[in-house]
Amino acid sequence: MKYWIRRLSHPFRGLKYAFVHDDATQIEFVFGLIGLPIVYRLFDISVSEILLLTFCWFFVMVTELQNTAMEIALTKIHPEHDKEIGLSKDLASGAVIWASVFGLVCLGFVILN
Repeated sequence: MKYWIRRLSHPFRGLKYAFVHDDATQIEFVFGLIGLPIVYRLFDISVSEILLLTFCWFFVMVTELQNTAMEIALTKIHPEHDKEIGLSKDLASGAVIWASVFGLVCLGFVILN
């Protein structure tokens, strides 16, 4: 049992870091935590539709966590400015934007039926 508790401490430490130190993670978390109940209350949507929007929110959160991890690792490996490292960070940020657009498109379909 100690083995599994120790193993689970690593991802929880990472989540704690993201929620305490990463502004983008905090903002996206709050948007989902507040936005999902508001959408559910304001619009006549089904449970399956709110489940879809919850999945979209988790998709954005997972993408943001991966982006944060990549940015930290790349900055540690190559702290000075480098064109390719910058491009890698931009691509990771682009993935977050893409996931967010996907979530907004799903939100639009759910709201407009």
